[in-house]
Amino acid sequence: MVEYAVQSADGVGSEENAVPSTVLLCGSGDPTGEMWGPLWAQRDPRETNVLAITCRRNPVEWLDVWEEHIGDLPTKMGVIRVGQPLDPSVDLDRSNHEGINLPLTAVERPSDLGELYTAITLYATEWLHTDQRTIVWLESLTPLLRHVGIQRTLDFVERLGDRLETLGATAYLRLDPAAHEAYVLDLLRSSFDVVVESDEHLPAVPDDLLTNSRRRTVLRALQAADESLPIEDAAARIAAHENEQHPDGVEPVDARLVAIDLQHAHLPKLVKAELVEVDTERRATRLAVPAERIDAYLSRTEEADANEENEENGEA
Repeated sequence: MVEYAVQSADGVGSEENAVPSTVLLCGSGDPTGEMWGPLWAQRDPRETNVLAITCRRNPVEWLDVWEEHIGDLPTKMGVIRVGQPLDPSVDLDRSNHEGINLPLTAVERPSDLGELYTAITLYATEWLHTDQRTIVWLESLTPLLRHVGIQRTLDFVERLGDRLETLGATAYLRLDPAAHEAYVLDLLRSSFDVVVESDEHLPAVPDDLLTNSRRRTVLRALQAADESLPIEDAAARIAAHENEQHPDGVEPVDARLVAIDLQHAHLPKLVKAELVEVDTERRATRLAVPAERIDAYLSRTEEADANEENEENGEA
């Protein structure tokens, strides 16, 4: 079970203190599982309105997770899907939730903070007549940071907080600290009314560990396998991936040499970082952390690569 520490005590759900407009949920783990804790410790979900902003799950999946972890439904519900258009064949299939009103909105570009701000305020404004407090829950801040950077994200949080304060609503925005550099975390923590920290221990990864493409590829392969993977199989996947990137005329990568490289160079570093385990007798490797954590660990490196590519394109 994950424990939480509130770093700013000005009234998370307290009637005596000023109720915060923005709360940063800073912790690891399943964003729709463990991190529900601080939201409902002092609340009855039947006396709230909830607007979920999702990046990974479709709205019906989110509703399934809600019923699994919370049970009782809010007074009003809504879902904003960020980064993808709504798919009627999936997002609108509510056969398991007949009779539930779940209005949906899509913000297809994570960089369009103006559209996201407008969508959030429209829901919160429409629900004013219910006399229930509205909670806005953002699955992850990482896509916003990846697309618009820290300063625009901070401006968005400040603007949203000001607006929600006038509407009597609170935004809970989740962040996985493993996905971002220390200075980004410090800036974000100082910009929220309340910060809730998870004490869950997961290994910190050196900034330069995952700059190597082979180490990233083997982690993705293990994430997809969700079980032990023979080193030769991992090497074959890496060789195939690298050969796809090579132009014609370049000598193809030999999977046997990749296996040697993995065994003697890359896997020991991943073991030292507590990301993988290696069974030397079976010549197999597996993740030492939950599979969903790999996205967080790799996102910082992928974000840096994207920023570097954008800078190169801009200079060109």
